Amino acid sequence: MGFFLTLLYVVIIFIRPQEFVEAMKAWPILDVMAVLCVSALFLEGGFTSEIWKRSPLNQLMLWFWGALVLSHLAAASFWGARMAFTVFAKVEIVYILIIFSVTNFRRLKTFTWFMVLMGLFLALQSIWQYYTGVGLAGGEALQRGELMQARGIGIFQDPNDLALNIVCFIPFVLPHFHKYLLSRTWLTGVLLLIPMATGVIYTRSRGGILGMAAVFWYYFHRRVGLVLSIGALLLMLSVVATLPRFGSTSVEDASTRTRMEHWAEGLNVFTHRPIFGIGIRQFVEFHGQTAHNSFILVLAEAGFVGAFFWIALFLQGFRELFTLGKLPNAPPWLEPQLSGLTGALIGWQVCAFFLSQTYHFTSFILLALVVATLNVLHNEGYNVRHPWSGRMTLFTLGVTLAAVVGMHILLRILWGLVS
Repeated sequence: MGFFLTLLYVVIIFIRPQEFVEAMKAWPILDVMAVLCVSALFLEGGFTSEIWKRSPLNQLMLWFWGALVLSHLAAASFWGARMAFTVFAKVEIVYILIIFSVTNFRRLKTFTWFMVLMGLFLALQSIWQYYTGVGLAGGEALQRGELMQARGIGIFQDPNDLALNIVCFIPFVLPHFHKYLLSRTWLTGVLLLIPMATGVIYTRSRGGILGMAAVFWYYFHRRVGLVLSIGALLLMLSVVATLPRFGSTSVEDASTRTRMEHWAEGLNVFTHRPIFGIGIRQFVEFHGQTAHNSFILVLAEAGFVGAFFWIALFLQGFRELFTLGKLPNAPPWLEPQLSGLTGALIGWQVCAFFLSQTYHFTSFILLALVVATLNVLHNEGYNVRHPWSGRMTLFTLGVTLAAVVGMHILLRILWGLVS
């Protein structure tokens, strides 16, 4: 029952009936579902210390949550600390439910299928809205002059956010990954891939289409090697350049300049509050706009401490995936599962470079699936554990510092091109 309710909870997060079904608009449906899921899993005895200790990702999630609360406590804002605790608690609950309920391959496969179907639903919303002006679940397309951009509702109301949440599930329908993980044939993957890729294109999100290109590059890299995959990427980018909005993309484009200004303001905020930041959800209050870059947002709002734990989560996630790829005598489903998750995280990272997705569900659902993969391996007799180490701490410090310096250098280069 705990797994079924967790599936239902995640489906509601993506479909969001509380935002388009009139009779449900006043319902606190997500809060109720969270309580039901946690209660069911507790009564089933699903919460075990063994699973909790299986990956450092579980502890890093708590440290990141604490850093968000600390970003307000450092400014003696107890109301802000309570708000930060509550906001990320929703994400933490989803993460916890997944790692404790997805414990065997049947559940892992079922959950992954549901995520693919959620990506398909969002893609169909995009396609339907592009041709009719109104989405399947409501919401009107965004009109920019003669350009129409499909978008979703609620947390997917921005076309870029809609694109990101489709891109992240495209890796699981790519032929080789799909055939050996979710289906007995690659045909179902291709049939799903066509509307999902079309849905991303109809959002006209430049970041989303670049993220999709990165996913395809990773797939070709795995299948045909580095050189041919680079050729495929260049071919894809040449096709992408013909799409609306891409042909006019340059540092002198108004949208690009505005994004650069947001990045610069985020780095400026960081220089004034470098350790703990100004507090989660305070950048919009301070600047009037969001940062349009997930790393700069966490840097400005949670400081170096928050950015360290945020980067640590992704480094450990990629580390788990890379190390599992070397597992001897691995089950046949493991390689496509690892490739799918790696492609999803790569796509998310590329899209999130242009978006403020730091605290949203999707990336943490993917990280939870990394832990779920460890659960399945353990139940199949593989004793796999990759503990955190002092070397990883130093490496993460180095990557965080390099990211801060790199963003400063990138902005200087971009502004130099403008002038």
